Amino acid sequence: MKKIFLFVLLGVWSLSLRAQDDAPTPAPGGGYAPRSGNLQANLLLGKGFFYTSTDYILQIPQNATAVGGSLTTDLPGYLTLSDPNGSSLANMAGVEVKYFIADQLAVSLSGAGYINNTPWREAVDATTAEVIPPDDSDPQTVTVLPKYANIDAQLKTRVVVNAGGQYYFRVGNERIHPYGGVLGTFQFAGLSAQSTYSGASPNEMESDKRDAGARTGQLLGWALSAVAGVEYSLLPGLTVGFEIKPVSYYYSGLSLFAQPGLAAMTGENQDYVIFGQPLFKIGFRF
Repeated sequence: MKKIFLFVLLGVWSLSLRAQDDAPTPAPGGGYAPRSGNLQANLLLGKGFFYTSTDYILQIPQNATAVGGSLTTDLPGYLTLSDPNGSSLANMAGVEVKYFIADQLAVSLSGAGYINNTPWREAVDATTAEVIPPDDSDPQTVTVLPKYANIDAQLKTRVVVNAGGQYYFRVGNERIHPYGGVLGTFQFAGLSAQSTYSGASPNEMESDKRDAGARTGQLLGWALSAVAGVEYSLLPGLTVGFEIKPVSYYYSGLSLFAQPGLAAMTGENQDYVIFGQPLFKIGFRF
């Protein structure tokens, strides 16, 4: 029995030694630093992804009306995209996903988008009737059903995708992880609008303000940016950080169609930005 018991102890001891040999080597930084194969999801707070030059150059002018001599529609003379970058530090700007292909090297992907659609509705003219007063005086016109105003159609679309790579530097503090890298951006923006039947009017020249057709425009843009940031590990797998773009170049090309059948009016815009788009991050590493 003693020999059997000793043999079992020796077997357990040898298995424990093998398990220790097969155990992964502790990561540099005491478990706080990222390792190859980690996946990290960052909640981004601060300024939005969209660069605002788009809002000023994607302007669609009004077109001629199908009926009547007036060129005025209920839509503004020039339509522009709304600015989705009005975010404060307390507002969510997006989500970023990072994958560490090496202990100090990561690739990232982030993006955002929105669609703002207002379908059209033609005006409904008022229903009137003539009423003869009890005293047989002149008939009076009264409104039986009120007029319903028209709703002009508008469609605004925007999509942006960011892809990049970051290199993490090792420093003396195991909880601090500074990094630098590059980021490529693709952006699409589209705008479409059309005025519908706006209702009858005593002035025949103003009786119908509908557009001759939908006015549309689209913009394709790309950007290349340098990225610098730092993350601090509150706990293993839980980080907070700050990121900024020291240098960025943005290019946008647009095409506008003020009226169906017309050739496109094209243009371009270029931006050079220094120390722009600051972001605060809350990250979870798996």
